[in-house]
Amino acid sequence: MGEHQDNSDDEELDEAEFIVEKILDRKVVNGEVYYFLKWKGFGDTENTWEPEMNLDCPELIADYHKRSKKSLESSELPDSNKRAPQDAATNDPMKKVKRANDFGYGRGLEIEKILGATDVYGELMFLIKWQATEKPELVPARIANVRSPQQVIRFYEDRLTWANTDEAPSDKQ
Repeated sequence: MGEHQDNSDDEELDEAEFIVEKILDRKVVNGEVYYFLKWKGFGDTENTWEPEMNLDCPELIADYHKRSKKSLESSELPDSNKRAPQDAATNDPMKKVKRANDFGYGRGLEIEKILGATDVYGELMFLIKWQATEKPELVPARIANVRSPQQVIRFYEDRLTWANTDEAPSDKQ
């Protein structure tokens, strides 16, 4: 009873049909980043590769990078080097992602472009495309602000919008 009485429910269902549940993989094709997506409410046979530019799920992208970084760290680094007492005491999920040397800076790379900004666990992050690499990377703004202030300023300048004043509309004609 009442499945079709309220039209707003139907609209919400339509919107909910294509929600990304999880990012499973990542690849770069001709310099464009693609993510392999698991869609909420759909089986694994419906998973698709989608270009990063079409996605609006920075939290899931950050979660994917966090998971893939953890698996790299656990396979590459000896346990004895990473087991400091303060590591066990902190609940900060971004702890291992916060050192400047973990990013392109530590590999001596230069920023090609800041592609975007997002909030990850309450911290502002920039999605940075490094020169000579295809894989963009999330970097905390507090690191990029210090290491690449000119690129950060350029990123903000490119996105400035000025209030439209009607004082002298004839000046623009």
